[in-house]
Amino acid sequence: MESDQQYAQRLVRQFKTDSLSQIVASGLGGSKLLVSRVRRDTPGHGLATPTRPDSVFSILVQLRKQERRELYLNDRLVHAGSFLERTVSVVNHWESPKANLLSAFDTIIFTVPQTALDEVAYEKGVRPVPTLTCENEGRLDQTIWSLAQSLLPALDRPDEVGSMYAERVLLASTTYFAQAFGGLRQAAASRHRLSRGQVNRVFDLMHDQLDVDLSLSALASEMDLTPRQFVQAFRRTTGTPPDRWLRHQRVEHAKTMLRTTSLPIWQIARACGFVSTDHFARVFMSIVGIGPADWRRQVLN
Repeated sequence: MESDQQYAQRLVRQFKTDSLSQIVASGLGGSKLLVSRVRRDTPGHGLATPTRPDSVFSILVQLRKQERRELYLNDRLVHAGSFLERTVSVVNHWESPKANLLSAFDTIIFTVPQTALDEVAYEKGVRPVPTLTCENEGRLDQTIWSLAQSLLPALDRPDEVGSMYAERVLLASTTYFAQAFGGLRQAAASRHRLSRGQVNRVFDLMHDQLDVDLSLSALASEMDLTPRQFVQAFRRTTGTPPDRWLRHQRVEHAKTMLRTTSLPIWQIARACGFVSTDHFARVFMSIVGIGPADWRRQVLN
């Protein structure tokens, strides 16, 4: 069975990059969702084509102007020219795409399988989305551009990205792509809330596993909800997404350990679910305003 890492690498194997970073997450129905940043600073890349036809779509966001590119679908030239910064385009892998990348590029690529689109439509109780389409020259979409920009810090440090955050963001992006490029009807916002018992249950689950990379799917299944339904219900009930709530709880637990134990910071970081002391320090600083070592000195003096 193909691992997440093997899947992620296969989907971008056609690119000869100077820099590559990727985040992969579980989608609805067991599908895999992937976002990659591929960058090449020199021209003359040549042809790039997926390793095999597949029921997959690539949504590409240009982080800087791509001066010259030729796109072939089913061996027919459909676009030749430049792609401006912020341009968003869609490639259907069943159309045997080939891109002749003549100039440098810096691109974010969302990889969305057809199975994920089918599950989004099924969950919403609407007709399936048979395909995603976009003008060959691309279009401007402020929502997707903002999404791409918000993912840049995570793509800079993909090893620090928790499963819960990755699932939440990529599930939401898949739903938006289905609406923007597949004609999926936007359903009314969910009014579902978690009951007091459900809130206590999910809080206990997260508190008991602060050192574990909990998945959104696992928590949602405990509530008999889909991941998307769980995120909406959790946010509506608590006012914050579950991954953000968990991050704050990890910092609060770390503060208790810093105040009441003499454990070194690296050990506290690990006990609270951070992948490194640097990761811990960055998150702690973003929430508390000072680093953990300085905070400990202030509290104990």
